[in-house]
Order: sequence, then C-alpha cells, then structure tokens
Amino acid sequence: MGYMGLGLQKWIYGMRPRKPFSMQRKGSFTAVPTYSREFKLQYSNNKGSYNFGIILFLVMVLVITLCIPSWLDHSRLQHKQELAWAIKKDNDAFNFLIKSGKQRVSKGRILGAYSEFKLAYAIKPKDKELNQLLLETLIILCLDYNKYCDDLIKLE
Repeated sequence: MGYMGLGLQKWIYGMRPRKPFSMQRKGSFTAVPTYSREFKLQYSNNKGSYNFGIILFLVMVLVITLCIPSWLDHSRLQHKQELAWAIKKDNDAFNFLIKSGKQRVSKGRILGAYSEFKLAYAIKPKDKELNQLLLETLIILCLDYNKYCDDLIKLE
C-alpha cells in the first residue's frame, strides 16, 4: 500500500460504516484524565436547619398547650357520661331483678326468687326493701326446705 499522506493511517481510512444500533467504533487511544480531588469531613455551616428546628419545636409546644385543655374537658365529659350510663343500667337491672323476684315469690318459686334477689344484692347491697325481701325468702327456704339456713344466719 502506498503512502496516504497527511498522517493518515490505514486503520482510519479502512473503517467501514457501522450498522444501526451496533456498538460504537473504537475511540482514540488517548488516556482519559482521572479526577483526583480528595474530600475531608467537616461540620456544616448551614444555620437554617437549626432555626427551623427551634421554630418547629415552638409551634409544637403552642399546639399542645392549646389542645390539651380542650382534650381534658372532653375526656371528663365523656367519663361523666359513661358513669351516668353505667348507673342507669345498674338501676334498670336492679329494678328488673326486684320485679322478677317478687313475681316468682307470688308464683311460689322461692328458690328462683332467692337467686334473683342475690343478683340484685350484688348491685345494691344497702337497699332496705331488697334486704327485707331477701330475709323473707331465706326464712321460707330455711323453714320449708331446711336449705340456706347458714345464709340466713349470716344475713341477720
């Protein structure tokens, strides 16, 4: 092969066009410079995040001081409502048990009446009418059936 002149080399002018979507041709043979800078660890001089933290803390304290009293008032009100509801339910159950016990006494089912009076006694042990009814049923049970005499002695 002859001289091509102007410093051209055979591998350059002998290259064929590349096919679409194929790999790139060989690049130049020059060395790529490397990045050789070194970094050292040090504290940041950014003061903005510190101020943001203080502002966020103050906003949270403000929100908490405004919300806690209303939350406590709501909690107290809810507790009072739950307590009133429980007292109402206890009173309803007590009245039902007394009424049912009286009906059982009138029908002659003394043992069933005694069990209902015991349940009512668990709700309100200091009720005078209940204590009188309980005493009467225990006297009947002790005299007629010779049962529950120990409970009668404890009640008196």
